Amino acid sequence: MKLVPATEPLARYLSIHATALDHALLPNESLALEELRSETLGIIGSEMQIAREQGSFMYLAAKLIGATKCLELGCFTGYSAIAVAAALPPSGVVVTIDKDEETMAVARRYFVRTGQSQKIIPRVGNALDELDKLLDEHGPESFDLAFIDADKGPMLDYFERCLKLVRIGGLILADNTLWNGDVTNPSSQDKCTIAIRNFNDIVSKDRRVEATLVNVADGIMMLRKV
Repeated sequence: MKLVPATEPLARYLSIHATALDHALLPNESLALEELRSETLGIIGSEMQIAREQGSFMYLAAKLIGATKCLELGCFTGYSAIAVAAALPPSGVVVTIDKDEETMAVARRYFVRTGQSQKIIPRVGNALDELDKLLDEHGPESFDLAFIDADKGPMLDYFERCLKLVRIGGLILADNTLWNGDVTNPSSQDKCTIAIRNFNDIVSKDRRVEATLVNVADGIMMLRKV
């Protein structure tokens, strides 16, 4: 098995060479995105912000499948929503859901500053409730891509609803699926770790999707609906 050990220099190297998202934005918009990263560091829970290389990965994933309509569970301060929105055509849409109005307010500012506000529809509320509403409003198989980055306990419930909402050939990306390596640590038995292990085990065997667990940032489970 080939596996490059994770180190701080390697993390910096990955970040420097993740250029897809930067190239998609105008210079002032790209600068605003970096300011968002800096501002988020001063917010409680800043570790929830995705890595730069993950933003580029998600941008390219959306671009490669020709996505025009995307869904996000867990907006936080908006970096991932901006990354996906930048990959979409001018008529594209990202519906992003978060339960925290305060962090969503930060996200809204940067949606404007990065030139993506016309593509992003923020919704504040419980993720499962909002997913049920979206199914009623848009119908099944109406989205090209879904990104799951909300509370870890209901991950399988999120997956089942996203599976209904995403079209055949579309993608579901689930974040934090390596959970800082704790998924392989037998002594880690907290609720979040157990929920993520359970999620990984179940979806990787689910014949409704094709799965690969990608070692990017904190781990991304990439699922293609078949």
